[in-house]
Amino acid sequence: MPSLLLLLVAVSMILSGCGGNNAYSPEDGPADLVVIHGKVQTVDDNSTEVEAVAIRDGIFVAVGSNRDVERFIGSGTEVIDAEGRRVVPGLIESHVHATGAARREPIQRFVHLGSIAEMQQWIRERASERAAGQWIQMPRADVTRIDEGRLPRPAELSEAAPDHPTVFIWQFANRQIQILNGAAVEAAGITAETRLPDGARLELVEGGRAGAIIENAPALTSDFLRQREVNQEEYLFSLEQLLSRYNEYGITTIFERNSNPNGYRVLEDLKEQGRLPLRAIVTLGIFPDGTVEGAEETIGEIPLTYNEGDDRLRVGPLKIRIDGGILYGSAYMREPYGEQARDFYDFDDPGYRGTLLMTPEEIENTVRTGQRLGWQMTAHVTGDAGVDIFLDAVEAALQDKPGDHRHTLIHAYFSNEEAAERAAELGVGIDTQPAWYFMDGDALIDVLGEERLEQFIGLKTWQEAGVHIALNSDHMQGIDGDTSLNPYNPFLTMYAAITRKTERGSVFGPDQRISREDALRMLTIEPAWLGFAEERSGSIEVGKLGDLAILSDDLMTVDEEQIRHIRSVATIVGGEVVYRSEQGPAVVMNP
Repeated sequence: MPSLLLLLVAVSMILSGCGGNNAYSPEDGPADLVVIHGKVQTVDDNSTEVEAVAIRDGIFVAVGSNRDVERFIGSGTEVIDAEGRRVVPGLIESHVHATGAARREPIQRFVHLGSIAEMQQWIRERASERAAGQWIQMPRADVTRIDEGRLPRPAELSEAAPDHPTVFIWQFANRQIQILNGAAVEAAGITAETRLPDGARLELVEGGRAGAIIENAPALTSDFLRQREVNQEEYLFSLEQLLSRYNEYGITTIFERNSNPNGYRVLEDLKEQGRLPLRAIVTLGIFPDGTVEGAEETIGEIPLTYNEGDDRLRVGPLKIRIDGGILYGSAYMREPYGEQARDFYDFDDPGYRGTLLMTPEEIENTVRTGQRLGWQMTAHVTGDAGVDIFLDAVEAALQDKPGDHRHTLIHAYFSNEEAAERAAELGVGIDTQPAWYFMDGDALIDVLGEERLEQFIGLKTWQEAGVHIALNSDHMQGIDGDTSLNPYNPFLTMYAAITRKTERGSVFGPDQRISREDALRMLTIEPAWLGFAEERSGSIEVGKLGDLAILSDDLMTVDEEQIRHIRSVATIVGGEVVYRSEQGPAVVMNP
């Protein structure tokens, strides 16, 4: 008899369209929005595919067949006919620097310059718009993404703009290189007698007439490169526009990955004005002195608390920086970079392994203190030796206070079974960027060698060990999803993870490929897990936040070369349509 009763209850719940997850009923009121006739990839534990969903008060109240969901349609319900398109949970872009990108864009629009010729043409165009003597600062370009495989030379800048001081700045972690043309050297008054700070280097080309290369002496030009201030409303408008561009790719949540209390307040301003078109979790960067007391003081001065906020905007983890970056030869590696990397990265020491920005003791002090004070901790760490040090620190912190803390490796570009097994055992997640493999793999193969490239963004190694992996872009400059410095197009991210192809079609480490479904999970439920939000978001299930995207092409079946060209035709955040393309699905009822 009890079994029969349970069966009747289950049948009743299914017929009410709640799939057995929650007691939502059409009798409680009609849905605000319904999507029907879709191929809905729920990304639940069973990878269920259904036809339709209903959202009321920002929550999925029905997930099932068209017949199940149509019972939630009332006179005021907006009904979207997906017309057989693939519907996925709202995508979670778990690593962007939107506030910085939005502040820079009004000052100077980012443009990707992929060759020396393109750089010279860009300089000539700027020079034609400005009076002689006005300074020109070039957009950032990473050497791995320049056709010639090198930075521009001073003489090449002088050739493009003989009468305009021009500077190219290449900077990462604790290293900065400025390349100046002759006019810039003259305007800044730089000579062979110019005093340099400790650790700086100055190379004058033809006595400075053709230009100069300056390393780690930013003050020599900083007074000439002051940029205009962007007022608050201009900044808010720029940020709102960028976040809306994210919506066009089906993105409904972002992790702002290295911000501060001011950045949080800017997003809070947008939210209070009803102008925040997605959800945001804000990571706060900290720079303590490495002592326990210093970490306590730094963290204690933060005027925000971990997890403060709500489902729309909340405070996330703290972030420290352990090493540099592999594009710049400063990732901290287990083994020396090797002979073939010397010229590319410009170092002399044959035992060079990269740059460690904090000592192991300082890292451990900071991680243990942050966890003790109630914070989730993340670390920018690109090299495999840096990963080892962070895992050591987490292991020490967990001995102080065991539990589910979900500390996170940000980047962790070189996977190996040992580190993967340790990360899984310690409950450490991964935040990484497959599009860097796509864009930089062809340049790095000759620098790092095939063995290292086979493990570069080695997703399968992490996955097989049971590590939670979030795929993302590290978007930081530009506003276009495909041509920004680090493109935030999530379908490019998935394409690179699924095909393991570089921009030129090469494949290094084919065993690191993952499935389409796994790639989707790594942009939905897996980053939700990193943010302690998997019970509220990341999949299309009754009782979860009503975020989804209707796609232009079927991610699960389209030819793999088309994956990177998929877009959202309709993006929904909490039951509100925040983006609809001109080719978007029809609204069949909207009284």
